[in-house]
Amino acid sequence: MSPGRTRGSWIPRVTGMGVVVLLAGGGLAVYLGSQHAARPDHDVAALSLKVLKVQTIGLIDYGPDDDGDQSNHDADDHPLMLRLTGAGLAFVPIPKSELIAGVPLWTADQMADGSEIFIYIPTGRCLTAARGTSLGLAHCDLGLSQRWRPVHLSTVAGQPIAQFATAAGNCLAAGAHAGPARLAPCGPARTKPQEIAFWWSA
Repeated sequence: MSPGRTRGSWIPRVTGMGVVVLLAGGGLAVYLGSQHAARPDHDVAALSLKVLKVQTIGLIDYGPDDDGDQSNHDADDHPLMLRLTGAGLAFVPIPKSELIAGVPLWTADQMADGSEIFIYIPTGRCLTAARGTSLGLAHCDLGLSQRWRPVHLSTVAGQPIAQFATAAGNCLAAGAHAGPARLAPCGPARTKPQEIAFWWSA
């Protein structure tokens, strides 16, 4: 026997739905208001929530071995890819079999304000600049610590590269060789450990 519905019961249902929508809208307004109060006005104004383009990519650092030629045909170049390891985020060597067609582990969300947000696909978390020079993955909140601005854009051997800077003026960087990813003061153009490229993009 199917449950009955009393005539006119749609009125309280519609009323209840309206209350839920109003409460949700009010909660969102309070949240956005608190976010606005927690950040300086110039920071809020500078951050856009509009996504212009999304690419699936490998985040590649050419590293100090880069000599400006095509790395996939050059035995003395050792491009590194950014990935999560047991010891944290690190730039690790790209296997030779993946130099041409590797597995992209990141999405790059290009925002309307010119910043990029990098999301690590296996975890769905965002590349985040923590205090000082520490670097990690965190829940994506689209805040200032997760905004990466490309600087010193150039093209080397047909490949666009850039340095990616935080609001504090530090750049995503590799070490002298494979190892932990880090933040370092942004150097001038062509600072080799800070040369970042998007590979295997789709």
